[in-house]
Amino acid sequence: MLRNEALDPLELGRACWLRREMAEALADVNHRCLGLFAEQALAAGPHGPPALRQVGELWRALDERSRRQAAACPYLLIDACFADPQRWRWLSSSRVADAAGTGASFFTVPQAAAVARTVFVYAWSLVVSHPDGALVVLGMHPQCASLLGACTVPQVHELAERGCGWLRPRWLKRMWLWRKMLVAAAEDDVAALERARMQGLQISAAEAWDTAHRSPLAAWSHLPCQ
Repeated sequence: MLRNEALDPLELGRACWLRREMAEALADVNHRCLGLFAEQALAAGPHGPPALRQVGELWRALDERSRRQAAACPYLLIDACFADPQRWRWLSSSRVADAAGTGASFFTVPQAAAVARTVFVYAWSLVVSHPDGALVVLGMHPQCASLLGACTVPQVHELAERGCGWLRPRWLKRMWLWRKMLVAAAEDDVAALERARMQGLQISAAEAWDTAHRSPLAAWSHLPCQ
């Protein structure tokens, strides 16, 4: 029976295939990402991107306990163009710098740089230790995972520095899922939060399957960041 109490991130081991330490680390990364989302929503005010206008107040309204609950899910809550092989394929060259690309950044607050380092290092660690699970947890294309897994530690840190502008909240086109999860966390509704989590996991698994079965030619075509 579900109890109306804070969810322990360590219990993630029962909800996904990650080892205990990787699940705990994922919850910590997600917690930092939610803090970044809240900071950006505050900085942007009412004139920010559509995602911030739709759920920015919900990100900001989470207290520490609710944020911990929202963070304890079996997938990463932020995207770093993990499904965009066109952007990542330059990692196969000797110049990581070529991978950074250009374009407007979603996050403009100083905290973004530190979160980017955390995200890229976690992603690299997961790809190296659990490549199959990484595809679902990160929403990562197999070719991106292969390129990231071949990086050295210094390259990962350089990539994080130069790829900070890639960061976006995951599922920008599925704000309904964000609302369900954030409202459930804020209201301490454990059953509703678990349902939202599982919906997210189903979406992640479906996206990973679709990406893995895409034709080789299409796989290298430009895919927009999610």
